Amino acid sequence: MNKTLKLATLVAVMLLLGAAFFAVSAATPAATGPARNISNLHFPPPTNFEGLRSNFITTYTCSTPCTLAAGFTILDNVNFQCGSTGASTCTLVVSNFATTSGGGIADDDRAFCLVLDGAIVGACAYDGYDASDGSFSAMTATNNISGIAVGNHTAFMLLYSTDGTALYTFTNNYSVYKP
Repeated sequence: MNKTLKLATLVAVMLLLGAAFFAVSAATPAATGPARNISNLHFPPPTNFEGLRSNFITTYTCSTPCTLAAGFTILDNVNFQCGSTGASTCTLVVSNFATTSGGGIADDDRAFCLVLDGAIVGACAYDGYDASDGSFSAMTATNNISGIAVGNHTAFMLLYSTDGTALYTFTNNYSVYKP
């Protein structure tokens, strides 16, 4: 009887496995995933290029923090020439970095402003508050000005502070690109 029970259990298991196999194989197949062609998921390559014509880096570190008055302070001054044979314009990209301290003053706003040929251009980027605990904190900005006419130009960076600030160091990288 024991052998008969084992044989019946084996037959029942085989029948259940066979039925499960046919039920799964007869089921509707799952939908396939998205197409594998990803060629349309990126921007086309640029068709016009600008090459670096000149690069100017200005930097300064105060031996003891420099005290800047409230308002705008000129950090540097750069003269550059825009244009070359066949070019009618150029692009100026300026990356800025500075460390400043509010020296105990809370909510002291600060910003970098790019001045090109006597006028503020670009974002004049607000860069948060100075650290009010007397420590120094970093501020950064990048300005990208295109379509500058051929000729000689002057550019400089302004550092703005609502209540005045202590400046430890700054670095400005001016890059002039031509088409």
